[in-house]
Amino acid sequence: MPDRCSVSAPSSKVDSAWRKVIIKRIDFGGPIRLSKSDVAGIIREANKTMLNAEDPDWIKEFTEANLREAWLTHGYFKVYMTAQAGSLSGNSNEERFLVAAQVEEGSQYHLRDIRFRGVTDTRFGDDLTFPEATLRAAIPIRDGEIFNVALIRNGIEALTKLYNSKGYINFAAVPDTEVVDDLRPLISLVFALDPEQQFHVGKVEMMALDPKLEARLREIVRPGEIFNPEAIKHFFKENKSVFPSRPSPENLRVLRNVKAGIADLTFDFRPCP
Repeated sequence: MPDRCSVSAPSSKVDSAWRKVIIKRIDFGGPIRLSKSDVAGIIREANKTMLNAEDPDWIKEFTEANLREAWLTHGYFKVYMTAQAGSLSGNSNEERFLVAAQVEEGSQYHLRDIRFRGVTDTRFGDDLTFPEATLRAAIPIRDGEIFNVALIRNGIEALTKLYNSKGYINFAAVPDTEVVDDLRPLISLVFALDPEQQFHVGKVEMMALDPKLEARLREIVRPGEIFNPEAIKHFFKENKSVFPSRPSPENLRVLRNVKAGIADLTFDFRPCP
């Protein structure tokens, strides 16, 4: 883990060979089913990012992170596309491009259902697993709706927070898609859930905290109790105005003893030199 006070040295490559990509227009080789406003949104979001015109692979990054992602959020699960960029004009700071894209959209898929595997593993105790209804509620997409990959990712984040709150800090959720019927484009989604080891709080060390603030923080990180990183994040957010410095993940070091299921915590708010 990098030191919280370390500062990354500036990259000479970025300093000497950096020009921002500005996409002016995307031309498609045929009809597409995304709207003009959707395409305008793709361009707008891409131009907010730091794509480097000096990087010959920037168009690949744009194709995956912006173009393909837009179709995936609209249910085109098997979309295939290629894209090329042609320079329009530029200067020392930026270069403007026309992107020519070929898109094979395929069918628009809807969600049939979501199921879970591994949620009743007796190794972890039935009292520490979540009801399937709770797990399903964490995924913000309903049966029958357009299969939106971005919402599935949000659901994985929600499941992770749910299990983290019970000490399963190495939790993993692996989604597996099952195309039910290509004539009726539906997808079933099966999540394989692996909580792994449950962690409890071990030793707790706090540096440079006001005694009152430290006492309140120790109420939620008591040795022997389940380690709940979500409670710590909430505490940081609710009390950020009274911390000696803006709380961030770098202020907390977690030393894990996987065999014992113990997490030793160090909260370090000392000022950097």
